[in-house]
Amino acid sequence: MHYWGDDSVDWKGIDEAGQYIGRNLKRYGRVSVFQVKEKFGEVVVACSLGVSSLLQLTHPGYCYYKPYPKWLMRLDIYVISPMLSPLNYMVMPYHKWLYRYVYKLSLRKWPHLKCEILGGAEWPCYLRGLGDSNDGV
Repeated sequence: MHYWGDDSVDWKGIDEAGQYIGRNLKRYGRVSVFQVKEKFGEVVVACSLGVSSLLQLTHPGYCYYKPYPKWLMRLDIYVISPMLSPLNYMVMPYHKWLYRYVYKLSLRKWPHLKCEILGGAEWPCYLRGLGDSNDGV
């Protein structure tokens, strides 16, 4: 845990690591990344794994139905979203793998920020063992 004004912390690296994680989760998994921020010197990537709507697939991380016409928004809420639920049996294992893989890549890129990257993880249960010496990071 760090506080603003601490010159011994790589604030730029923390921000870059968070942006890297969020961007790659959206790009390769269409994961809904709602917010990427630094909080007390830790990388926080607020995201939702799995697929729950058409909006999530077309605009990951976008919270409002503004890009859709009203008829498509209603169709998505009442018809498409319930049909996407069974799709999560295939999507969730991939999202879990991708989440862990992107964090592993970020740890390779910023090894000096291991505690800062892993400390604020939204889903730490999927990152068990990543900071250990035997995982190749």
